[in-house]
Amino acid sequence: MQLVIANEMQAWAALERALYGDKEMEGVELVLQGWPTFKMDVKGKDWDSTVPTRIMSPLLDVQKDINRAYTNVRYGETNLRKLRDEERDDLELVVKVREGSSLFNAELWKQLSTIGQAAVGRMSGTEIVITVLGLGLMFTAPVMYKAWLATRQREKEMDNQIALSVQENERLRIFAEAVQQHPMLGAALGDVEASNNRMLKVAKPGDVLAVHSIPVRADEAEILAKPERERAEDTVVQGVFVLLGNRTDRGEGFRITVRRLDDGLVLQADVPLELPHAQQQLIQRAEWEKAKIKLTINASLLRQSITQAVVISAVEVPGE
Repeated sequence: MQLVIANEMQAWAALERALYGDKEMEGVELVLQGWPTFKMDVKGKDWDSTVPTRIMSPLLDVQKDINRAYTNVRYGETNLRKLRDEERDDLELVVKVREGSSLFNAELWKQLSTIGQAAVGRMSGTEIVITVLGLGLMFTAPVMYKAWLATRQREKEMDNQIALSVQENERLRIFAEAVQQHPMLGAALGDVEASNNRMLKVAKPGDVLAVHSIPVRADEAEILAKPERERAEDTVVQGVFVLLGNRTDRGEGFRITVRRLDDGLVLQADVPLELPHAQQQLIQRAEWEKAKIKLTINASLLRQSITQAVVISAVEVPGE
C-alpha cells in the first residue's frame, strides 16, 4: 500500500500515526508527491531582479544538511567524505529563482525519497516514515522555523516575540516525540538550526529575509544571529607515504597511521569499505612489506590541524 504525501498537513498527520503505533505504517510504501519544498524570499535594494552572491552560502548549507542526513542514514555517521559521486548527484538540489523576483525555491522530495531508499534494510517501515517525514518537516515547516526564532527572541529578551498557536505547539510536541524515538532527527535538527543562524547573517541593512514565509528584518537578524563557531575546512592531502600503524577494530574498514615522506606529516586516516578491494590490499601489503604507497586523502583542517581523514585513492609506487 502506498502512503502518498502531497502537502504539509498530510505529513504531520502521517507522522503522528507512525509515532503512536499505527500498524498500517509498517508495510506502506512512502511516496512524496510535490512535497516538501524549501522557500526563501529576500527583499531589499540589492534584490531587484538580481542575485547577490552572498545568498549562495545559505543555499549551500541546505545542501550540506541534506547530505549529512543521508550519510547518517546510509552510513551511520555524518562524515560527508563517505558520499560517492553518484550519491552526491542524486542528492543535488536545484534552486529555482522566479524571474524578476528574489524568491528561491528548492524541491526536496527527490532527495528525501533517496534518503528513504537508503534506509531500506536499515530501518523498519515505520521508522522510515518517521525519519523521512521528520526531515521534510524540519527543513520546510514554518512552525519549525518560527519555534527556533521564538527561542532566540526569548534568549535575547526582545520586546516583540513570535506567539505560537495551540496547533503549532501541538505539532512541536509531536516533533519532540519523533526526536525522542529517533535521535538521528535531533542531530539533523541541530544542523538545520545552525543553517538558520547562518541565513540571518546574509541580511544587510534594509533587507527583509523570509524563510518559509516568516519575515525577519535585517536589524532583527543582527540581534538574533549567534556568533559562529570556528568550522573545519575540507582539504585534500596527497603524496607518498609509509605506514606506521593499522587498526582493524573499527567495524567498517580500518584506520591507518601514515607519514608523508616529503615533509614528515603524520596523520591518521580511515580506509572505508567502499574503497576498491584492490586498493585496500595495496595498503595492507605496504604495511606488511614496509613499502611506500601513494595516497589521496580527503581531510578536515581546523586551526592547521587535521581532525578527520578518509583515504579515497591508493596507488602502488613503482619499484616498491
